[in-house]
Amino acid sequence: MIDYRKYNHIDDYDAYKRFCEKNFGNNCYQSKIDHIEWLESNKYHFINLAVLDSEIIGCFHGFKAPVKINNETQFFYSLHDLMVDKKYGTQIGLKLMQDVIFQDNPVILSGAIGRISRAYKRLGSTQFKSHWYRKFIIPYNPLRFFFLNKNFIKLTQNKMKLNFINNKEEDSRIIIESIINAYEYDDDFSREFFEWRYFQTNSPLTFFTYDDSFKNIIKFSIGLRGFIPFLRIISVIKDNDKIFLHLLRSIEDFASRIGIPVILYSVTEDILPPKELKFNEYKDIPNSFVFSKKRNLLNNFPITINGFSTDLGFDSLFYKGINEQN
Repeated sequence: MIDYRKYNHIDDYDAYKRFCEKNFGNNCYQSKIDHIEWLESNKYHFINLAVLDSEIIGCFHGFKAPVKINNETQFFYSLHDLMVDKKYGTQIGLKLMQDVIFQDNPVILSGAIGRISRAYKRLGSTQFKSHWYRKFIIPYNPLRFFFLNKNFIKLTQNKMKLNFINNKEEDSRIIIESIINAYEYDDDFSREFFEWRYFQTNSPLTFFTYDDSFKNIIKFSIGLRGFIPFLRIISVIKDNDKIFLHLLRSIEDFASRIGIPVILYSVTEDILPPKELKFNEYKDIPNSFVFSKKRNLLNNFPITINGFSTDLGFDSLFYKGINEQN
């Protein structure tokens, strides 16, 4: 009989690591102990499991995050990493979904494709606009990425014509707080959320490029898929088309300098990449949804879901390692 229950780090880690590496892939970030400890440090995060005879055969994650509805802050559970062992049926995934989606809190379901996307639609979820593009570039040195250290990243950031900073720099906090303030989440829960998202020891490496007014901002991460390095744009604020274009061009230059050949534009804000940069839309476009048992809540559009309120960027390559010398 399948047992549906919460993850217990002390008892479940070894089995969960095996499950993740089998189903998400070898060396996947979901199996990293630093990543799990970061998730566990958030009291509003959960990992739900499906367990059969002491073997983990399914999981679904979630964390509480701020959202804007008609410019007022609401709190949704952002759901991610739904996975069922390939040798078991889809009913396990549906059970994991239903146990979480039909809760009292509204939920975010971002970046869904295929059967999962169709299941979300059948459950009565409301789709919201998100954008998924990619672009291939030629890096200065294709091998540079595999020898990165914090000094080279800092040196490269300083060569950019526009402002660049990351959340693992010792003196970055004041500037990042100004960037966060531009999103206008000023309640106590949101401040606690951003403390976890960017300043906790094991939080994913996140970069920020911005103009001096903090009215044009781009957040991005870097990672590795197989043997291919990538840069993922995960959240944007745009006030001026020309400045926004300059920021994106500067990100391309940064990616090329650190050996990255692929830039992903994966944002839940309804802001398209400029046509001048010739990004290509994904062939299979992920869909993003919200769901609430209080149906009238989702009638109050506009709704704004920023990338940091989803798991975008969780696949960033570095955690503690970015603070070490290579």
